[in-house]
Amino acid sequence: MLALGGLVAAGCGGSTETVTVTETRTTTETVTAPAASLLPEAVDRTRGGLLAAAKAGDYDALEPYVTDRLSYSFGGPFEGGAIAYWKHLEQTTDERPLAQLARVLQLAPTISMGSYVWPWAYSVPANELTAYERRLLGPLADSYAGESYYGWRAGIAPDGTWIFFVAGD
Repeated sequence: MLALGGLVAAGCGGSTETVTVTETRTTTETVTAPAASLLPEAVDRTRGGLLAAAKAGDYDALEPYVTDRLSYSFGGPFEGGAIAYWKHLEQTTDERPLAQLARVLQLAPTISMGSYVWPWAYSVPANELTAYERRLLGPLADSYAGESYYGWRAGIAPDGTWIFFVAGD
């Protein structure tokens, strides 16, 4: 008899042996179910509405969220309010506020002074960011001035009121 790679083969004139080979295949299927939000319901509802409007590029859909509490500029009020200001930025600079709003609201938030703030990097000094966190932030990782994050950021109060969407200091 001759052994071939763990199989036994009979020589001429000898008996034959039947070898059974079993092949196992594993298939993994990932089913994505909506995850329960860890945000308070009012905050999650506002975030969802803002995100949908931002992804759609629909400034008008932001209107129901704009209140007197919303800070949108460090330069004082703009004629026409927040939406007029962001449209003005798009027309006169390379800023794209809606794209930035969508970007930050898709990241995890942090809590600052009792409100929910996107992105989480708002509360992380630049020197404490890991390489992985920098990759998560993408271009927003360049939004630090010294150790503080000054890029686009959004804040929602626990009652669901949109309280700021600003960049800079």
